[in-house]
Amino acid sequence: MVLIKVLIVDDQELIRLGVQSLLEEVSGLEVTCFLAASGEEALAQYKALSPDIIFLDINMPGIGGIETARKILKSETTAKIIVLSVLDDGPIPGHLVQMGVSGFICKDTGVEQLVRAIQTVLAGDFYLSDKVAQNIALKKLGVIGGGPFSLLSSREASVLHLTLQGHAIRTIAELLKITEKTVVTYRYRVFKKLDVHNDIELMHLAIKYNYTDWKGGA
Repeated sequence: MVLIKVLIVDDQELIRLGVQSLLEEVSGLEVTCFLAASGEEALAQYKALSPDIIFLDINMPGIGGIETARKILKSETTAKIIVLSVLDDGPIPGHLVQMGVSGFICKDTGVEQLVRAIQTVLAGDFYLSDKVAQNIALKKLGVIGGGPFSLLSSREASVLHLTLQGHAIRTIAELLKITEKTVVTYRYRVFKKLDVHNDIELMHLAIKYNYTDWKGGA
């Protein structure tokens, strides 16, 4: 039986340990789990461990899941990332699929779907939970709108995510390892594409389109 290395990335210890426990108890599945509480930890562990599968949360302190996925996929386009998030019915799933992740499933999923996702992705295919797949399909068909967030590039989405977390321009620059001037440029592009004029309007728009699970903060 082939040993599968799984990296579980989530800032909530209960989620990390819970997913680990579920996977290690599955009969017929041989896994070794590694845990990371932030995107920064995930990047370091990915480089050191070369895991077969990464389960990645989106809303985390630090650089967050979107930027983590972008950095990993930029360094290795064949990386197998399965997003595990509560943000399953807004514009984020489609955005991340376009970025190159291998799967997207809901945090309330059961162990059978976790295993199915691993098997599907390791076989070279995409895996989307039913709700996410339906959401993406309906957007492509124009049945429901994708919202203005679909216009953003991956780096613009990273800057947006950190802005929604309340980070200052200097902090965003440090986290993304870019200049403050570059952050200002990306913020300008985000504001222009989303047709907002300040951070308050930006937050209201994010809540409206379910781009954040925060109902009074990022």
